Amino acid sequence: MRLYALACPETLTMTTGFYLSIGNVIIDDIILPDGSSRMGRLGGGAVHAVMGMRVWHSRVGLAAPVGSDFGGDQLAELAEHFDLSGLCYRSTPTPRAWQLFETDGTRNEVFRTSFAEMLAICLNPRELPAVYDPPAGIHLHCSPQEVPLWAAALRQRGCRMILWEPWDGFCIAENLAEFSRYAAMVDAVSPNLDEARHLTGLQAPEKIIQSLVSEHGVKVAALRMGSAGSLVADSSGHIYRIPIYPGPAPVDVTGAGNAYCGGFIVGLVESGDLHQAGWYGGVSASLALQQFGALYPLAGVEAETAHRLTWYHQA
Repeated sequence: MRLYALACPETLTMTTGFYLSIGNVIIDDIILPDGSSRMGRLGGGAVHAVMGMRVWHSRVGLAAPVGSDFGGDQLAELAEHFDLSGLCYRSTPTPRAWQLFETDGTRNEVFRTSFAEMLAICLNPRELPAVYDPPAGIHLHCSPQEVPLWAAALRQRGCRMILWEPWDGFCIAENLAEFSRYAAMVDAVSPNLDEARHLTGLQAPEKIIQSLVSEHGVKVAALRMGSAGSLVADSSGHIYRIPIYPGPAPVDVTGAGNAYCGGFIVGLVESGDLHQAGWYGGVSASLALQQFGALYPLAGVEAETAHRLTWYHQA
């Protein structure tokens, strides 16, 4: 189906504007059940999401704060994948977190940077460089209270499509009215299933997504359900189930949901088709599962994304 809320979606094919992810860079120190480690891996929701965009499009940018300690190999690795005009340096260290894995695959995330410290270094819309104007699509992973500020600024800059991925801690029943106000300001919202359950008080995924698009201001919803895939829906009532790609066993599930959001944005803008956007998201998530950290080599990725997208068309 076509999403006519996006002006003339037929004209969006082969988009030349930048796709951007706005949020945080986090350095992940990964500890595996056998005691081995993968230290200093590039992570954070914004980095995983922009990688999910990059497998589909070459003009992608990362807009995020980093600390004075950020540079060297880490900066070079990012620069190989994305435009970094949106990186802003802060005097404090780059946020860091432990990712602790159990034998059953459970992951425990322990932030070494406090929530208050994360809020203090958040990017301001005035810091977004003009080189990105007008953005083709935005992944927004900011403080919830900053959604109105970012949405207004991005509209002024001609942004066609904004997807808001809400923070986990914000998704509680007490914030449902506030969530609805913010959701109405953007074009799409993508919580995961646990977040959406806490937010709405509902349990069944179909009822949750129907509630989001019919009662809570969400124009397009992408409900991420981990190994169960995702549901995507719009305010007209269309719902599609997106299965997971049947690839190799996951290496690390960290950031797969963020990568899904990045792919979903590109798919929605480039095709204007809700079902296909979900497929793009599924492919991006499947690639994110195959290594530790957000980044992986781009050699051969175009052929692999085409192969996996073909599976979705035929499934």
